[in-house]
Amino acid sequence: MKEGGTRLGFWGTSYVLYAPYAKRFERFFADTRKDLAMSGLRVTFHAYVAGALFVSTMAGVGGLLAGFTWAYYAGMMLAFLLLLPFGSGLLAFAGSFAVFYFLPSTRAHARGRKLETELPYAAGHMSVLSTAGVTPEHIFDVLAREEEGEVIAQESKLIVRDMATMGMDLSQAIEAEIKRSPSESYSEFLDGFRSASTTGSDLSSYLQRAASTMMLNKRLQAKAVGENVGVVAEIYTIVLVVAPLLLLIMFSVMGAIVGTIGGLNILTLMYLIAYFFVPVGGLVSLIMADQTVRKEVE
Repeated sequence: MKEGGTRLGFWGTSYVLYAPYAKRFERFFADTRKDLAMSGLRVTFHAYVAGALFVSTMAGVGGLLAGFTWAYYAGMMLAFLLLLPFGSGLLAFAGSFAVFYFLPSTRAHARGRKLETELPYAAGHMSVLSTAGVTPEHIFDVLAREEEGEVIAQESKLIVRDMATMGMDLSQAIEAEIKRSPSESYSEFLDGFRSASTTGSDLSSYLQRAASTMMLNKRLQAKAVGENVGVVAEIYTIVLVVAPLLLLIMFSVMGAIVGTIGGLNILTLMYLIAYFFVPVGGLVSLIMADQTVRKEVE
């Protein structure tokens, strides 16, 4: 869609079409305004609400048509023919609305974890640049030219943008970045960087200390990950290796004496252990190990 010769994207099109109606729904999204600024979604609050309403409306219409088609071809009674489309349309609308409500907080949380993961390495890079005599303003310019997928690079681009196009100085640009940062650690680091660069302190020393502290915490975190994974491995060995073997041996001996246990055939119990308990337990252990590593590392 074009307006005045300018091509509009999804958010722009949604805002043009739904802006008058979206204002009535903005109160439902009031709690997401702060998370939206920290989520990395480069869209205004009003356009986001309009986009949510646009997608939810389309989802509702799609649910309505799907429900009607299902009820019609299934040969349902007239009452179901009327109620099912309405219910499916309402469910689709509410589900889409809920996704847009929780999306900013989910993205902000994930973005904060990525920032904290990249921060120790970025601080080390900044320390090297500062020691080499690079000015504080140019340090962020260098970081902004890093790989596109890095969150630190994306945040640095916003600082550079604020200085280049918004007329802010370095202190003001960092203050704006602190307000929209989803990571408390990153905000504290930027606040220290701003203080060191504006008060005449030794910026290189600050960056070296910060990088050293964060890398130490990273090593301790990695050690904790190893210990936690080791605990999961021990649980796996005891519960899914030793215990099934002992049970199978015990059931084999008992099978020669009694044919059943609690009304269940011994052979059936052995099949349950081998083909149900062990595979399901292995899957649970894999999920536990994955979540442990992800939570600690991210």
